[in-house]
Amino acid sequence: MPHTSRKKKATGATKRTTITDSTGWTHVTTTGHAHRAPNPRRRQQPAQEEGQEEETLLPAEAPKSLTLPDLLAQYHTHRVKWSASATAATLTATIRRHVHHDSSSQSNPNPNPNTTHPITNIICIGLGSPSGFLRGGWVDRRSVSLYQLNALMSVVESDIPTPTPTLPVYAQDPVFNSLDHDLLTSFGITVVNHPDGFEKVTPGSLLFCPGAEKTHLELLLARNPACVVGGPLEDTGSEHIDRYVAGVRSMRLPRFEEMKEAFWEQRVYYTTREIEDRDEK
Repeated sequence: MPHTSRKKKATGATKRTTITDSTGWTHVTTTGHAHRAPNPRRRQQPAQEEGQEEETLLPAEAPKSLTLPDLLAQYHTHRVKWSASATAATLTATIRRHVHHDSSSQSNPNPNPNTTHPITNIICIGLGSPSGFLRGGWVDRRSVSLYQLNALMSVVESDIPTPTPTLPVYAQDPVFNSLDHDLLTSFGITVVNHPDGFEKVTPGSLLFCPGAEKTHLELLLARNPACVVGGPLEDTGSEHIDRYVAGVRSMRLPRFEEMKEAFWEQRVYYTTREIEDRDEK
């Protein structure tokens, strides 16, 4: 008896989706293996034209049962894996070796020429939501955000000499919800709205932006931050970004095996007194 054949259903391919809000803020997300939470309101919305998947960026939707203690517990679970990684060790060592705070230059009349000029604040752009789903529950990148938040805190806690207990740390992302706000506040991070985060970037800033888009990097790097954690900034096709990269040094972060996409090909970029003194001549 001949066997009947059945066509196998094709598996959904991973799809990159661009989401843009009214201010021009853009996130690129991967939807192929994303969390699919039911959302009856979504079915009532008119279908968009093919090739157009732009929608307003709203605060991420956290599970109703999630509390701040629960979220802190998730953060610390991610912290254990992050702290044990070569990625964390390299990031911390690079920051300690090449980034200085204002007080270090005051106490040392002959600062190391391979270090940055004084750091006056830390700015985080595009972290994403550590607690909630995006696009009405269709995209889950909470673990990426939690690992990146751990990396940010490693930078904050990297023993950079300070005249006060902590450096000012600011974070901006339109998808932050109230639970994210409470979490960041518990770590001493001030949440700001667009464009305040951009406007706080100066030549004395350490810019933490592993999730920033090209158009925003052009605006941010035009302000010449002393240090950038993110990228990769090479081969972007942007004259503005290329100009910044040409004037800095960098250290590539090792692959983060627990979640490769959280820090894929990222680097620590830093300017130095030696480079700036040379350029001024």
